[in-house]
Amino acid sequence: MLQEAKDLQNSAVTKLVNILTNGKKEYTFKAPTGSGKTYMMADFMNRIITADDDIVFIVSTLSKSNLAEQNYKSFKDLSENGIFPNLNPYLINSDSSGEASIFIPTDYNVYVLPRDLYKDTAKLKKEGTFLNFLQTMTSTLFDTSKGKRIYLIKDECHIATNNLDELQAFFSKMINFSATPKLSRRQNPDVEITNEEAEGAKIIKKV
Repeated sequence: MLQEAKDLQNSAVTKLVNILTNGKKEYTFKAPTGSGKTYMMADFMNRIITADDDIVFIVSTLSKSNLAEQNYKSFKDLSENGIFPNLNPYLINSDSSGEASIFIPTDYNVYVLPRDLYKDTAKLKKEGTFLNFLQTMTSTLFDTSKGKRIYLIKDECHIATNNLDELQAFFSKMINFSATPKLSRRQNPDVEITNEEAEGAKIIKKV
């Protein structure tokens, strides 16, 4: 990748990290399709976790086209290859659970959640597994362990979803990622890589 492309991505992630201190709870990051959004998401999470290992991420991803699994594999590869070594990702998956209850371990710092796994008819919600997980992660156990803070990332946030809205109290920050955020849902970009910037840096071809 050209240096100007790397510089553009790095600058955007730096801006996103820096604005988290302005007191808002929800932020929106806009970048064109093909500009390396998953890479920048991983970079963002790695920087936050490096600075504060009491922060855990949940990445809510569209269930279609195995997008959640693709994101999980990307995060895992970037971690194992030493690019973002502090990422420790886990894919929440009910496919292999059969009749047994779903188990979510608590010793990871990035949890990729296929969006449709948490809905009224899904085992993850009906059995209270995900709610219990959030309660465990954010609680102070035995007065010796400080509870974690959870940042929710909504990948492809322009696709309407309210699956996790009832759980907002558990999330310290919520970050929307999309090429086309919905202004009608107040997804006004706080950080943006424009098409022109991405073209100029040769990240994408001319739109």
